[in-house]
Amino acid sequence: MINNKKIMMLATTDNMIWQFLLPHIKYLQSQGNVVECVCAKTGFWFDELKDKYNLVCHEIPFKRNPFNFSTFKQFKQLKKLQKQEQYNLIYCQQPVGGVMGRMIAKKFKIPCLYTAHGFHFFKGNSGLKNFVFKSIEKHFAKYTDALVTINQEDYEAALKFKAKHVYKINGIGVDLSKYKVNKNLDKIAFKKSLGLNENDYVITSIGELNENKNTLRLIDVINKIKNQNIKYIICGRGSLEQKYKEQIEKYNLQDRVKLLGFRKDIPDILTVTDLYIMPSYREGLSKSMMEAMCYGLPVVASKIRGNVDLLGNNEGGILCDPTNNQDFVEAILTISNNPNYQKKLGTRNLEFIKNFDIKVVLNQLEEIYKEIE
Repeated sequence: MINNKKIMMLATTDNMIWQFLLPHIKYLQSQGNVVECVCAKTGFWFDELKDKYNLVCHEIPFKRNPFNFSTFKQFKQLKKLQKQEQYNLIYCQQPVGGVMGRMIAKKFKIPCLYTAHGFHFFKGNSGLKNFVFKSIEKHFAKYTDALVTINQEDYEAALKFKAKHVYKINGIGVDLSKYKVNKNLDKIAFKKSLGLNENDYVITSIGELNENKNTLRLIDVINKIKNQNIKYIICGRGSLEQKYKEQIEKYNLQDRVKLLGFRKDIPDILTVTDLYIMPSYREGLSKSMMEAMCYGLPVVASKIRGNVDLLGNNEGGILCDPTNNQDFVEAILTISNNPNYQKKLGTRNLEFIKNFDIKVVLNQLEEIYKEIE
């Protein structure tokens, strides 16, 4: 059982801890554990973890690319930290954090728990990349006391590795009490503040503006849809932001596609949303999609692992080929033109998401913790 331990909560980025792991840290603290965070500082998240949530945070400038030459320097920093703090459990996340954490666990002979939020090898990826990333995961699984997966495809792959224990849980959990329709929200005024009209049909995406999230193609999709009341808003920042702006200008869609940047009012945005869309090439089990489901929203998503786990056989939305724009056009029109169908999908999602409540996930993790020495 994990109690009265000093735990290194290791992630590649501060955003991972801030966005996904705070309830998990709070639970571990409630069991008498001391939890300290180790991650790269990439934004306001690092300072907020310290100042707002009173967490001890150690900054190590990890890179997301596991093949970056600075990785060796960062591993030396991590070894020095372990010698200094004497953690007796490593709890690691993300590919780079997962490798680093398990290297430390091996060197210092301490238990290690690794959560795979989506292996970097997956159906549809290039054969070479799958070979490289699968080989890495297979090797380091040998130094993993508990390998925790969050979707069926990853779980089946992990069972073939030599981790001491392999588990599947229902994602990182969503707080159903937090994500509820804001009945006091003035929807008309709020829509206006976003540059939308009262009767607009609102499609929303939440996520980084990068190649993997694949939302850039949706600008072309919206251009193909002639209904001017269908509007698309994107919450997030990223390296491709300028390309998004150029694409919006190319199609003269400034009135129909809104880049909102990073937002802390996601509950209000989802309250005025009609349809959530997730065209990613790779997901583990999307928290943003789960949040949308908490609002009884139908979903259009790419047909990939994680998304399939949440939507089933098109039971909570429509699954599309992530490379086929016309698939997305037809899915959007099918749902937006059929209110009864939209309601049916949303009702299913509202009920199904109860399986992914943070309380359910913490109970699943509690059973796993009992097996960790």
